[in-house]
Amino acid sequence: MRGARLLGLGGWPGYWGSHLIAYQDDLWLLAGAGVSLGFALLAFVGRSAAYVQPRRDHLRLVTPFLRLHISYRRLLSTHPSGFSELFPPEKASWAQRRLLAPFYGQTAVVLELSHYPLPLVFLRLFLAPQMFAPHTTGLVLLVPDWLTFSTELDSFVGAWQQLQKRHTSGRAR
Repeated sequence: MRGARLLGLGGWPGYWGSHLIAYQDDLWLLAGAGVSLGFALLAFVGRSAAYVQPRRDHLRLVTPFLRLHISYRRLLSTHPSGFSELFPPEKASWAQRRLLAPFYGQTAVVLELSHYPLPLVFLRLFLAPQMFAPHTTGLVLLVPDWLTFSTELDSFVGAWQQLQKRHTSGRAR
């Protein structure tokens, strides 16, 4: 009898342990679903949270995971270019073509830089490959109105250059 009780009590942890493991499996499944939903929401909201904005002495590039200030001192030139000219559809894989199809008819602003504000390896972690100019050191920006953005950027860069000239001529005296 005593042996039966011992076996009975020994069976209790196994019984509850199996239910606990099954409960933990449900928790892991729920946690995985929560993380997946979080990434989906972040991707959906992140598209509208990313922006580029010319400032008095730098260009601010903001993504959900990275805030980048690009000094006008690094800026060599800016010019518009067709997105499909920069990244030809015929050279892209079918998956890339499908992903980039909505952008092929748009005009991008290419910023040619003397050097990147952060190491390229670090930037590639946070920016899409299509944000890097293919044949030069620079960034490719797709903005809703490229003409207004280019004009605004040129205005800020011109004002910054005038300010730099005043500072250097003031020091020379």
